[in-house]
Amino acid sequence: MKLITKFILIYLLVTVIVLGIGGFISYFIIKGEVDKELKWEFLERIDRVTYLMEEGREFDPETTLTGGQNLQIHQLPEPAEERVDVSDTLIWHDYMEQYEQNVKVSAYRNINGNGYYITTYGAMIESDDITEAVTKTLLWILAMQVIGAVGIGVYVSGSLFRPFRKTLDKINSFRLQEKEPVVAEATGIREFNELNHFVESMTIKAISDFKNLKEFSENASHELQTPLAIAKGRLELLSETPLTEEQYGHIQSLEASIKKCSRLSKSLSLLTKIENHEYNSGDTLNLSQMIEEGLQTFSEFVELNNLSITKHIAADVEVNLHPALAEMILSNLLQNAIKHNVDGGEIQIELTDRTWVVANTGPELDVDPSRLFERFRKGDQNSPSIGLGLSIVKQIADKYLSGVEYTVKNGWHTLTIYLKDVKQG
Repeated sequence: MKLITKFILIYLLVTVIVLGIGGFISYFIIKGEVDKELKWEFLERIDRVTYLMEEGREFDPETTLTGGQNLQIHQLPEPAEERVDVSDTLIWHDYMEQYEQNVKVSAYRNINGNGYYITTYGAMIESDDITEAVTKTLLWILAMQVIGAVGIGVYVSGSLFRPFRKTLDKINSFRLQEKEPVVAEATGIREFNELNHFVESMTIKAISDFKNLKEFSENASHELQTPLAIAKGRLELLSETPLTEEQYGHIQSLEASIKKCSRLSKSLSLLTKIENHEYNSGDTLNLSQMIEEGLQTFSEFVELNNLSITKHIAADVEVNLHPALAEMILSNLLQNAIKHNVDGGEIQIELTDRTWVVANTGPELDVDPSRLFERFRKGDQNSPSIGLGLSIVKQIADKYLSGVEYTVKNGWHTLTIYLKDVKQG
């Protein structure tokens, strides 16, 4: 939900609550004022009756004084204490066929030595009419509030928040590889200016940190390769000299460790480049052709390990992926499928326009297959593998394709790379 939409909804909710309370209060204020006016009118009517009676004039109370209705005079058996009572009463309304609330004013008066009870009642405005008038007024106010809120929302979203949206667009398009910070632009709003300056300083710092880290990784990888190459060369020279069988075994072990260190350095450097999006997708790659060519390279390796390959590769499947990354996926998956297979085992490769599947026979796993995507995680801890192959595959699949999934079922290890977004399982 957008910020301005949430603001409008909160504003309208508060408006409805306030109008509801205001309407309730308004009803009683209006009714009180109407009842007060009726009270004074009825008191005046009673005073006129009292005056005429004191003058001894004869009159018909239903025509002379009241316009025809709602005045009653009763003589009391003895003089009474003069007072006035005001109250509400329910009177049957013949036309509406229901009881209606009326104001009733009663007075005790002593006229010419006799006590009288004079009462009159009526309603200037009915309660239903007051309720209807208040409701209509509040609905009109609410409608104007809604129109005003929407208008303010359009203005705020279209004009006031324009610098904020512009800053968001710049942040979304910011790329570390381009080494261009988000430049702060002056706006007429203090908070947006502070935000823009903060974003500018953060992007400058991020670019500086990225540059330093990239240089350190490249330098460390490059500098590490040099002593490893020297050590490897010296060991090769040493292996050509007369050695005992035990000494030769130590040299072979050292050579294997050096090769592993070299692969580890290159793999970590590669992971860093992938995480930093240093490989652009580039032009469209014919994945079908690349896999066919790669299988030719591994064919002898497959035969030496007494394995067989079954392939179902759709023609001309294209993806937006750097060729080096595609070859890296194929190399890692085929190496895993060969190394972690069984004698006389099988490898199946299937490619469609949506998925790329590499499956192989192999031993059961003691760990969750998905955990093998973690760095340095291996199914067999005694394996000479450095444990980064599947991690590299996952990084490439997550960042440049649509993800990867690893399943084990009935002795088959299946790695499925999704080329397009599809529902998994």
